[in-house]
Amino acid sequence: NSTRVAMLLTGEAQFAFPLPAEQVKQVQGKDQVRLDITPSIILRYVEMNMSKKPFQDKRVREAFNYAINKEALCKVAFAGYADPATGYAPAAIDFAEKLGPWPYDPKKARELLKEAGYPNGFKTTLWSAFNNTTAVKTMQFVQQQLAQVGIKAEARALEAGQRVQVYGNKDPKKAPNRLYIIGWSNSTVDPDWGMRPALYSKNQPPVLNNEAYYQNPKVDALLDQALADTDPAKRAAEYKELQEMVWQDAPWAFLVFEDVTSAANKHLKNFNTLADGSFEFYSAEWQED
Repeated sequence: NSTRVAMLLTGEAQFAFPLPAEQVKQVQGKDQVRLDITPSIILRYVEMNMSKKPFQDKRVREAFNYAINKEALCKVAFAGYADPATGYAPAAIDFAEKLGPWPYDPKKARELLKEAGYPNGFKTTLWSAFNNTTAVKTMQFVQQQLAQVGIKAEARALEAGQRVQVYGNKDPKKAPNRLYIIGWSNSTVDPDWGMRPALYSKNQPPVLNNEAYYQNPKVDALLDQALADTDPAKRAAEYKELQEMVWQDAPWAFLVFEDVTSAANKHLKNFNTLADGSFEFYSAEWQED
């Protein structure tokens, strides 16, 4: 990350994305650099493999949500360029519901673990889908938070090739993941594409991104019904019920909505970062003073 910023400041690189959140201050106010910070539609979360114990128990999944201080995570891993997740979908997504965030309550987390039969916690593995500095900080923070409620998680940041290898297995019973930090960016801004790839039961790996192996027939039915309906009022009611159901089922520990941070050389014009982390550069050009 420090090399990336140095290259930007010396002019060796003309554009940097993502700009490391912890190094935003290094480029702020620099004459040769244009800083771009965009509120995003990117949700970061920890998937729990619901095909395996102990994550089949809803109390355990709830405990994970109570165990993590989302406000502190925003400061520690994202240098303040993130907000605690208040629901499944960021506010910019159509029909998004504000349902949280889940409160930070380690005492409640320990109580739930005790009720579920784990008074002393348990051991598990925690993987990150990415290995950049921000992702590793997030992983380490989550690991430390879980340790405070008795959950000892062995942490590992995966390379891209490792992710493909790990999630190419067609048999959920052989899925090696337990806890998996990843994110989803709804590039269409339609709620179906924000939910179906990661929640629909038929979209478990290697089909799409339901790495939690979440299965809820009511959620499947609501996704299909809301996609077919053309009446906005009906869709709103269906997506409201759907989001509330997922929030209560807690297949994930909902973490943060991450800002999109990038920086460009001042001579690079009309090269913009969008809210989903993609780029718009149809009119990009280089302009000398």
